[in-house]
Amino acid sequence: MLVLQNISRELGGRSVLAGVSFSANAGRPVGLVGVNGSGKTTLLRIIAGEMAADSGRIETPPGTRIGYLPQGREFAPGETIAMAFPRIFATESSPGERLAEVAEALATATDPGEVTRLEGEYDDLLARLSAASDGPGFEEIALRELDPGTIASTLSGGEVTKLALLELAASRPEVLLLDEPTNHLDIAGIEWLEEYIHAFAGAVVIVSHDRSLLDACAKEIVELDAREGGAETFVGNYSEYAGEKARRREDQWARYRLQQREEAHLKRVISTIESRTRSIENSTIDFAIRKKAAKVMRRGVTLRARLERQAESIDRIEKPQAATQAFAGSFSTSDHGRSRLLLAENVALDIGGRRLFEGLSFDVSRGQRVALLGPNGSGKTTLLRAILGERGISGGLLEVAGSAKVGYLPQGETLDDGDLDRTPIELFRHDREMSAVEAHNLLHRFLFGHDRASRPLQEMSYGERRRLALARLVLRGANLLLLDEPTNHLDIPSREAFEAALDGFEGGALIVTHDRYFIERFADTVVEL
Repeated sequence: MLVLQNISRELGGRSVLAGVSFSANAGRPVGLVGVNGSGKTTLLRIIAGEMAADSGRIETPPGTRIGYLPQGREFAPGETIAMAFPRIFATESSPGERLAEVAEALATATDPGEVTRLEGEYDDLLARLSAASDGPGFEEIALRELDPGTIASTLSGGEVTKLALLELAASRPEVLLLDEPTNHLDIAGIEWLEEYIHAFAGAVVIVSHDRSLLDACAKEIVELDAREGGAETFVGNYSEYAGEKARRREDQWARYRLQQREEAHLKRVISTIESRTRSIENSTIDFAIRKKAAKVMRRGVTLRARLERQAESIDRIEKPQAATQAFAGSFSTSDHGRSRLLLAENVALDIGGRRLFEGLSFDVSRGQRVALLGPNGSGKTTLLRAILGERGISGGLLEVAGSAKVGYLPQGETLDDGDLDRTPIELFRHDREMSAVEAHNLLHRFLFGHDRASRPLQEMSYGERRRLALARLVLRGANLLLLDEPTNHLDIPSREAFEAALDGFEGGALIVTHDRYFIERFADTVVEL
């Protein structure tokens, strides 16, 4: 069990976490959600012991081993993967031999905690042996082409994540903390991760923007409030949480509108009373009539005081925040050329003398969403580069229509070093001639408020920069989008906004993604390498 009580933390003079409390129990993984900047990673680092809380406490059974998977990983110069991930590459007994050792230890163990740990390891070894009998598992696939002497800094993001997950599993933790574990993982890796979480015997806390993972694994959702710093717990997976949030929002809007109607009615009554009494006072000097008018006027004063009390009441219903709808204005395309924008016929692609794939045929037409899937290293990004004309193909035909105006979003950073000192408004005006007001209006449609639009890019999170890159595609008017992992590093509201924008795009899109939620909702064609 993991229990957090009133955890608070300030960073840079700003309260990031304020009185956060929840518990995570074995068999009930917790999904930790919230917009970028709400303190999710900070909270995991506090639980892992990498950062101290300003107040509050964390409770776990004595001797609990906590396993923490951070988002990124830095490697020392010359550090090999055997040095970076020693548990994976260490020489040790086979699963069968270790199974016998664990069985013998179980027979003599008396400490309840040790018995629980050994039972968990025993079950894990049985599962590994069973998987091995069915063919190569995730471990074998992840390590198949990796030399222990490989310099760690040369690995891809997917390879690093796979190795980090295997290293974490090999440490046999009793509490599991996962920070964006599906970033850069292919679908096979994500499915392995889901199986591992389901089989894990201890408490699990998952920070993830992968809604399919949270649907499959989470039993509770803890939402961090970026404005107040607090947390609220919802029972169920992500879809159940999202449904409850939508129901609450609708209920709050209904009560807010009722409150507004009641206040408007009171204001009309008060205005009518005040207008009539002023008219009477100005039209007569009759004492009896003026006395009656004064009595009516006191009624108006009473109603006004009631209105003021309601405005200051703690029970007053504030206007709900509007749900994220879309990057308003969405992606747009001004021309209506030929329907087919991209054609691939029997395409073959080699890299470094190795055949990545052959016989690949598909097309992308106006209005079509094509998802490009495949394991890490299967050639998805390389294919996008071939479409862009940055490299050749080894066979077949790859043709981009003359009417196609291609917009490309790569996986990594899209900004030049010289851009980092600019604000988004300055960047837009550098891209195209426009007024500051026009630039601000376009940025506002992409969820950039005035403060964010006027802040230097180097002060923005990677997720905000990703959103800005999408906005620049709109600015350039592309009608064929090539998107390489477009939702990586976006928080869930930004993912939903991006999806709504893409839904209104009239052109074609070829999208490399491992986001299963995104695929299920938007892809009308799937190409798997």
